[in-house]
Amino acid sequence: LVVRVAILLHDTGWGRVDEDRILAEGFTGNWRKAAIRYEHEKQGCVIAREVLPPLGYAPDFVDAVVDIIDGHDTRPEAKSLEDALVRDADRLWRFDHAGIALASGWFKMDPATYCDRLAREIVPELLTEAAVAIARAELARSRALLKTAVLR
Repeated sequence: LVVRVAILLHDTGWGRVDEDRILAEGFTGNWRKAAIRYEHEKQGCVIAREVLPPLGYAPDFVDAVVDIIDGHDTRPEAKSLEDALVRDADRLWRFDHAGIALASGWFKMDPATYCDRLAREIVPELLTEAAVAIARAELARSRALLKTAVLR
């Protein structure tokens, strides 16, 4: 249950940070270390602490969810299996053709170049064997659907 709830809430903090900063800082330069990424995690933790107790979740459960949200984008390693599952889920949507179409624009890349980036940079960041298998299968499917070989 903690994984499901953390997945639902992990990126809610983006709604409380400046949208112009998201695009200006979150996807350019050293985007992995951008302050805006840390801010969205912190805001996500605040949101989790606001919404979960009134829904009847115990303090220990809320703490477990917050521990996962805090660092899900910026921490280089997972603290637990649950943390690894959320981190992987957070990255896997990018491998779908719709994710590629959206995110390639954020990074100002064509879909073919973005697919190459996913294979080179994001697949090695995945923490579970299942996520790596899913990513590779989805990337192959997306390359075929998007005809990225033709776009070069």
